[in-house]
Amino acid sequence: MIYVVLSCRYLLAGVFLVALVGKLRSRATYLEFVAATGALLGVGDRAARRAALSTVAAEVIIVCALIAEPAARVGLGLAALLLGCFTVALLSALRRGSTTPCRCFGASTTPIRVEHVLRSATLGVLALAGLLVDLTLATHHYAPAGVAVSVPAVAAGILLSTRLDDVVDLLR
Repeated sequence: MIYVVLSCRYLLAGVFLVALVGKLRSRATYLEFVAATGALLGVGDRAARRAALSTVAAEVIIVCALIAEPAARVGLGLAALLLGCFTVALLSALRRGSTTPCRCFGASTTPIRVEHVLRSATLGVLALAGLLVDLTLATHHYAPAGVAVSVPAVAAGILLSTRLDDVVDLLR
């Protein structure tokens, strides 16, 4: 089970890292993220700027905590909490009929849809499951072979999560 926890940690760290790079790669993409945040939350510019900055700060903290072994449980807990907030915010925006693009990973033009809610909820469940399993573990010693087996699954999960719009469009 230790490799399940490790996989959850690095999958979530990878997803949040891709999200950070997508939002912060230029001033324009960050400002688009701020505007999308305001539209999704139904708030004004000032609240949107604060929410966007808080999101970025939380994602940085989560990535660092998930990578650092002593803070992994904190990272999993914070990831579950933030993803729960994302899920509620996206669901609320959908119920209001918002067609704002989800700028979770940067410059997407795809309006939010149920798949975005499901992605956030699924990642949140993974974070919570990883935390609960981690709490049952007595040690955190990893064999190289176990880590090597986890890497392709983590990479596939990151790719699927961050390219969800492309995958859904391909399957339609």
